[in-house]
Amino acid sequence: MDLASLSQPIAPDAPCGPDLNAAEDPAFDEYYFDATGRLPAVYVQSGVARPDGTRTPDMIFDSSDVDITAETLAIDALLARSRDLRLMVLRAQWEVLAGRLPGAAATVGAIANLLERFPDHLHPTLEDGIGDRRETIGDLNNPTTIVQPLQFAGLVGTTEVTLRKIMVAGGKGTPLGSEQDLQLGALKATLSDSGFRAKVDENHAALLMFRDALTRIEQACQINANGPFSPQFGQVKTTLDEMISVVEDARPDLRGSDLQMTGDAVADPAPSEPATPVLQAPPVAATGPKPQIVHHTHARQMLEACETYYRRFEPSSAALLLVTQARLLIGKPLIEALEVLLPVESKKAIVDFGPKTGFALNLDRLKALSGDIPGGLAPERAPDPPTGLVPILSTPQQAADTVRAVEDYFRTSERSSPVPVLLQRARTYLDKDFQSLIDELIPQDAAK
Repeated sequence: MDLASLSQPIAPDAPCGPDLNAAEDPAFDEYYFDATGRLPAVYVQSGVARPDGTRTPDMIFDSSDVDITAETLAIDALLARSRDLRLMVLRAQWEVLAGRLPGAAATVGAIANLLERFPDHLHPTLEDGIGDRRETIGDLNNPTTIVQPLQFAGLVGTTEVTLRKIMVAGGKGTPLGSEQDLQLGALKATLSDSGFRAKVDENHAALLMFRDALTRIEQACQINANGPFSPQFGQVKTTLDEMISVVEDARPDLRGSDLQMTGDAVADPAPSEPATPVLQAPPVAATGPKPQIVHHTHARQMLEACETYYRRFEPSSAALLLVTQARLLIGKPLIEALEVLLPVESKKAIVDFGPKTGFALNLDRLKALSGDIPGGLAPERAPDPPTGLVPILSTPQQAADTVRAVEDYFRTSERSSPVPVLLQRARTYLDKDFQSLIDELIPQDAAK
């Protein structure tokens, strides 16, 4: 099974198929509850001192104990019948426990795609609240089945170099019995060795994809109008950041690189592993380098280029509406954004300093402050982009890449801006047909 097949609806009236868990499907129950029971309760445990002065052996989960072929075959058979986050997260856990970073990244990327493509139909749905979905997605931050296995995952194709070993060698952890006499310089030298270059490149791309997918999952959950919530990925994102950092410290040439893992990279098993169908990241179209946004004026002009494309080639695109709204909010103060996006709730906006002081700034005062620019400090207009920096867009992929580039720019340059949220939702509309848009824009309750 590949990612493309998962992104296709199972049936027009039930794009994610039935909820096999709710239906008490025998095949689902037999595999899922047995598999979750086989996940390790402890990943690593230090030995303890014996009365005679010796120590019991350390216990570390053995990644070779995972029959990844059997696990993925069983899960993929169920996913063909039902798009279910529980199965997808379990698949990611097995991939991480098996030490397969590309497979894990592809699976988490598929989760992000499904949340963007089928936010309200993906199982468990939000009909009974956010609890089941939040708990399921939260397992991507599980210390035992995700975080610690990542720390012990091999970065050069074997476990010769791991984040855990580098941390211990750098004095950031208590060494286990098998971690004595680790040399930080030797570990970094192995990471930079030309003989491991291809495998390090592949794993670095997988780590970037994994981290990016978690951010997309966060955004998809936060913007879902039927049950918004914020997944807690603190531990796993910190671990991924640390893994990326140690790789890039040893391989400075990888700093600033974009995601380069394609389906072929994910699907090629290691020589010692049997061939097995795995989820693949979609191949990247050859559309040239990713657009680089240099300032706010440039971002506005790039969105105008997107609007021009959509108005000319896809005038019925729902994404066009949100791209336009995003452009109109560039450079606007917070209060104005709140009034546009939350016209009713924004009237209740207040900065409350707590009951002890009684201080508060109400909406009227906040609006006044938003427009109170000190004399002589009016914001300077950014210079126009150099000629050629604003392209003429001619393909759907170019437009989508430009929307994503502006979204990424504001995530780092102006974190409080609503622009990324609007553009994130706009991208979820790009591949939807008319009926799918009706289902999303006009909920069933409203249509009755």
